[in-house]
Amino acid sequence: MDNQNQGDYDQNAAQDAGRFAGSAEGDYDRAGQDVSQDAQDVENVPGDVGRDAEQDVDSAAKDVGDVPSDMAGGLKSAASWVGDKIGGVEGDANRAEGDVDSAQNNVDQSYDQGENQGRQQGGW
Repeated sequence: MDNQNQGDYDQNAAQDAGRFAGSAEGDYDRAGQDVSQDAQDVENVPGDVGRDAEQDVDSAAKDVGDVPSDMAGGLKSAASWVGDKIGGVEGDANRAEGDVDSAQNNVDQSYDQGENQGRQQGGW
């Protein structure tokens, strides 16, 4: 090998070594950051778990607190429905009673009319 080729070889080898060293340093730095982030995540676990548990307890307490008003709303709806049904039955009964009264009046009028016709025609 002549000196010029030897110089190119040395320069290329140095560049390759530098590239590998830089790559290894980058990997090392990224690994260090990952470890730091993981350590931070582990440190945050108790606070995260406590906050989540507190939110769950607050939500459950709210749900339990809503039960009486939810039940009252359900009972009010049921009572309203029953009232509507009773009102409908009462309306039907009133209409039926009116129909019976009307039929009775028609019978009475027909009787009275027949009686008057009988008198006018001189009896049976």
